[in-house]
Amino acid sequence: MTGDKCMPRSARLANIANGLCGSFISRNNDVDGYWAIGKLRLLAGQHEQSAVSLDVLASAMQPLLPGFEPGLAHYRGLLAKLAGCSGIPPEEITAARIEVDFAPPPWPRIPYYEPQCGEQYVLTVTVSAEGRADGIVRHAGYCRPHDPTSERRSTRPSGPWPPVELAASPGTGARA
Repeated sequence: MTGDKCMPRSARLANIANGLCGSFISRNNDVDGYWAIGKLRLLAGQHEQSAVSLDVLASAMQPLLPGFEPGLAHYRGLLAKLAGCSGIPPEEITAARIEVDFAPPPWPRIPYYEPQCGEQYVLTVTVSAEGRADGIVRHAGYCRPHDPTSERRSTRPSGPWPPVELAASPGTGARA
């Protein structure tokens, strides 16, 4: 058996959640050329909410960010790809949620970060499969609400959310 097949199913769900989390917090996760986390922070403030929730399976979010539909489709495709790579049939996934909390309990921070990086946030990704423990991953970071006057816009010609392609891990013998 390969190492991946011997891994407990809950660990494989956590690996899927970790992959979604890493992609979501990336500076390459942008909406109209601007970092999605900053856009979501602005959206939450406009709706007087402290969090934004995405249901990856349903391709839905609350509150809705206009223009994020391709992102929802991208994360649904990434979920299916990561599930397949983890040996879990995508149809066995019962829930996949991404929540960005912009009002988490405060944690100690170095004073340098306050003016440079904005306010604290916590991203939680939860992936569930029937009859199994959930895979849950959290990431804490800093962000400011989107402000096009103080940010650089991405000029990538491919636009946001390129097709999902996972390269083979080094040493697996698979070719990319």
